[in-house]
Amino acid sequence: MSDSRSGRAPIVDQVVRTLKDEFEENLLGILWTGSRAYGEPRLNSDWDFFVLHRAMWRQRRLIRAGDAAIELFINPPGQIRREMAAFEPATISMFAMGQVLYDRDGTTHALVEEAQRLWRSRPPTWTREAQDAWRYEILDVLEDIEDMLADDPDAAGYLMGLAIDSALRGFYQAHQFWQPKGKYLLADLARRRPELALQCRTVISGTQALTARFDALKKLVENIQRPMGGYLDTWETEREPVRPFEEETQ
Repeated sequence: MSDSRSGRAPIVDQVVRTLKDEFEENLLGILWTGSRAYGEPRLNSDWDFFVLHRAMWRQRRLIRAGDAAIELFINPPGQIRREMAAFEPATISMFAMGQVLYDRDGTTHALVEEAQRLWRSRPPTWTREAQDAWRYEILDVLEDIEDMLADDPDAAGYLMGLAIDSALRGFYQAHQFWQPKGKYLLADLARRRPELALQCRTVISGTQALTARFDALKKLVENIQRPMGGYLDTWETEREPVRPFEEETQ
């Protein structure tokens, strides 16, 4: 059976026909996903499709059709369930919001419904150990930035990008929000916490002096970490047993 919406681009029907010809009886489902499927395409948006099949292998393909870039995510259904069980936000969001184009036995619709249930809920809570490890990680990057501000501004700017990525990952995890794809992240953050989004844009834009951008970055991290107790003063991991190196080489 199939399920699609009227008025879709001819390239979508072309992809469906091509996949049916290639996979034949092994084809279980096709899901159209990504910004084009959601009705929010940008100029350079590609065409994203999940392909479900019977065989126990997975593959990712990038295909060019004229000016169009087509991405295929080919998986058996069990792999998709594995990624959902691991709370992979990209997989969950794409299935939750995608359009079913073909469904041989109901598996594709079942995965969409499962993803929609997960997307309406929250990601798992952050363990204290993981939270403290993240707090240490970002503090270490901030210290490296401060070391490089005068000696190598380009290196400091690069590290600021890493710190922004880490800071936002921590914000979304700490609040149990699903983190959106990078190109949607600042808009989503502005909806949730406008002041944090503004601080991010100050750091990223490059319109201010490097020291001002670094100050904005520190304020961003401080605002995110305040509910956790602020910057780490001390930190240690649990003792972890290790085997002698000689045992690994025998």
